[in-house]
Amino acid sequence: METSEKVSLTESISNNIEMIKVQLGHSSDLLERELVLPHFNKKVHLIYLDGINDTSKMEEYILSPIARISLKEDQSIPSIIDYLRLQVIQSININTETSRDKVVNMLLDGNTAIFVEQEAVCLLADTVKWPERSAPEPKAQRTQTGPNIAFNESITYNLSLIRKTIKNPSLRVEKVTNPNIQTSISMVFIEGIADKEILDEVRKKLDEINIPVVLDVNYLTESFMDNTNSSFPLALSTDRPDVVCGEVLGGKIAIVVDGTQFVMVVPSVFIQFFQSPDDYYTLNRSTQTRRLGRLFFFLLAVLLPGLYIAFTLYHPGLIPSSLLIGLISQREIVPFPTIVEVFIFFWLIIIITEGSLRLPAGVVLTVTIFASITLGQQAVEAQLVQPATLVVLAASYVCSSVVPVYSLALAYKRLTFRFIFLATILGLYGVLVGLIVLLLHMCSLRSFGVPYLSPIAPFHPQDQKDAIFRLPIEHIVNNDKSLSKEETMRKK
Repeated sequence: METSEKVSLTESISNNIEMIKVQLGHSSDLLERELVLPHFNKKVHLIYLDGINDTSKMEEYILSPIARISLKEDQSIPSIIDYLRLQVIQSININTETSRDKVVNMLLDGNTAIFVEQEAVCLLADTVKWPERSAPEPKAQRTQTGPNIAFNESITYNLSLIRKTIKNPSLRVEKVTNPNIQTSISMVFIEGIADKEILDEVRKKLDEINIPVVLDVNYLTESFMDNTNSSFPLALSTDRPDVVCGEVLGGKIAIVVDGTQFVMVVPSVFIQFFQSPDDYYTLNRSTQTRRLGRLFFFLLAVLLPGLYIAFTLYHPGLIPSSLLIGLISQREIVPFPTIVEVFIFFWLIIIITEGSLRLPAGVVLTVTIFASITLGQQAVEAQLVQPATLVVLAASYVCSSVVPVYSLALAYKRLTFRFIFLATILGLYGVLVGLIVLLLHMCSLRSFGVPYLSPIAPFHPQDQKDAIFRLPIEHIVNNDKSLSKEETMRKK
């Protein structure tokens, strides 16, 4: 049985157009324009998809040049198709095609198909004009200083922003050619700086993906990572061009997906999620310790509810007497055990957060204030919860907000619940065991062969200038950083 990929065009315009209309289900946005070639007395049909084609380009590049065709009496044209392609149609990108399926794919990419009577070849002119919005502001990594421009949903626009910043002849933009993926995807890297072994591994994983339409870079992230059970993100997603350019200049690989304003950067390490563009856009004459503070408060956010349960239930003797008396007096008037209070109100905080993300912008502030302040105050007055429990949970949630990258903030919820569970069963010993297991788990993680805790474990002194601490800019830009792979990546 002949596959659809082998169906070729015929010399009949009506047959060709009918085949395309049938394959596209007689879609109402598939439009047709008929005209006659001067001096040839042959019909020409233009078909295109309305909404993704620029009609002004069609008028300027195709219709007007065809209408102005003028031949001398003794001039002979051996091939009308070649004459139109080389001398008449003025589109920058114009191709010839004989396969029906490839013509359909080019139509879906925004090209205009040009059929000539008695020719089994189709001309495809680039007249694409995808709907896109103007340059938005970053929403995932907002900063007080620095560039205030973000990617949008157009891959062409996003690549141009990277090109605008990195004017390096070694910058490479490599289009993914996986036939299973209909979405346009491109890899961006600097040849000679990006690790060739990591590049080959990224290409291999992209070729193995079997997802017809990639709506967001998270589709690729889940397909890339072998250890999908980990709570930690193994790839960085950002909507900031300055962040992507900085990572590419450092030897990373950016993956740009059409239709989403987020760009994925691989490989990624743990400390990278505590780095903010603000770190580089504020004056620093010595050693900056803001990342150490973010790391400490993230750890505090994860452990605080578990430590609260462990000390109040299993180790009250370790609590100062004055504080213990206050906690005991609060405990006597509350009907629920401490562990039930923590679970209920921690879930309540998560519900409020999720709800605020989906509410209309005009009522978010009102709802969050009512839910967090009023509801909490009424719960205390109704003696349903201890004030100390609300203080601990609120402090934990506020501390988690210092993480600059949202994907790591999501890991906070899973980790906090696990430490609450361990503290409920084993007390402080459970928290310590959980910390050891967590550290071992993070040491075992790899992002395309790069240890997740790099450059701290394994420790590389030359890479500490821009890790937990940030030294002045002149020390960072003149530092030769390398992606430390402990061993050659496994060949599958």
